[in-house]
Amino acid sequence: MTPTVLSATPSSSFAIIDIAMQKLTQESFQYIIDTVGIKPRIKREVRFTTSVAHLTDDDWQRTELLPIVDRAGNKGVLLIQFNEQSMYAASFEISRGITSSTGKAQAIICDFCRTWQTGSRSGSITLQKAGRDNGSITFLCCADLDCSRHVRNLTSAAKTSRSQLREDMDNDQRVARLRQRLEEVSKLLGLAPVELQ
Repeated sequence: MTPTVLSATPSSSFAIIDIAMQKLTQESFQYIIDTVGIKPRIKREVRFTTSVAHLTDDDWQRTELLPIVDRAGNKGVLLIQFNEQSMYAASFEISRGITSSTGKAQAIICDFCRTWQTGSRSGSITLQKAGRDNGSITFLCCADLDCSRHVRNLTSAAKTSRSQLREDMDNDQRVARLRQRLEEVSKLLGLAPVELQ
């Protein structure tokens, strides 16, 4: 399956402002996955508390993309928030370590945050479209799905990427581009927003 490629330029209508992901509880997460109709098997298997235990208040402030994973870390629910009013959610499955047809590890550029990742840090994520049996779309991605930190230059992978990809962008512009891409992904998947209280 060929990964989907999204547009490369951030929209000029994207204001570069701080949009914080709402800090969720187990109950608010449950409300989100019930509202969007995540399949019962995925609901049972995801580990909300384990997935968010490492997040500080500052981390919540700097998050647009948050995976809530199962015990193995290969399946779960991807939470997306690119504006203050709404959150989006889709079930996913991720494969880590992209290899070429010869079996050699292959570097990729993440379809979400445009971070260059080595083969061992690369992945492909398959996101389910909204509705029953509507199919899925696969994207190249950072294997850790830590795109929010990568665009803010808070990881070693981000620093490596900056040396590989010569972009004339600051962190605010990278954050704006990530938010635009997440909005595009949400539309491609046909996700409905969940209004947060």
